[in-house]
Amino acid sequence: MAPVISRRSSAPSLLLAGWLFADLLLGLTIIMLGAQAPPPIPAKPLAGKGTASPSPSPSPSPCVTRAAGVAAKPTKISFRVNSGASDAELLGTVRRELLKHRKRLAGRHAGMVLTFGANGGAGEGVHLATRVNAAAGKAFPGIFQTAATRNFHDLAAPSGSISMEIYFVSGGCSPITQS
Repeated sequence: MAPVISRRSSAPSLLLAGWLFADLLLGLTIIMLGAQAPPPIPAKPLAGKGTASPSPSPSPSPCVTRAAGVAAKPTKISFRVNSGASDAELLGTVRRELLKHRKRLAGRHAGMVLTFGANGGAGEGVHLATRVNAAAGKAFPGIFQTAATRNFHDLAAPSGSISMEIYFVSGGCSPITQS
């Protein structure tokens, strides 16, 4: 009698591949929706009338559209902290370290900050990075308070090491092209 080969072992892999594809498709959809320009603002009706008010004519501009987003290239800052420091001590250290980079930070707003902390185990590094991001938000609220932050553990760095990748909000324009 020939041995019976079970097909059950490949079924879970096939199902997981389907879920992976669905998750990737959802992620790409979210990215595409986030990258779209906002809809135009509708014209306001005149008081007591049902018609829209005429829009003032735009002044000439070298830009076709004004766009804002997050810069693709991060500003990288690395420094050391005492991982056992109190919140007040950590705030002072983060303030001093970021002041060393004031020329690179002045007048800018962080859109996203990736912070890598090293402090023993993975959970401890993430906790240290979380504390540093909170301190940066308190030390420089105009730059960091509204930023999206992600906290990570750095396996290769010595304990107390902090590495920040700051993605600043950028503004720009699409210039008028001459045909």
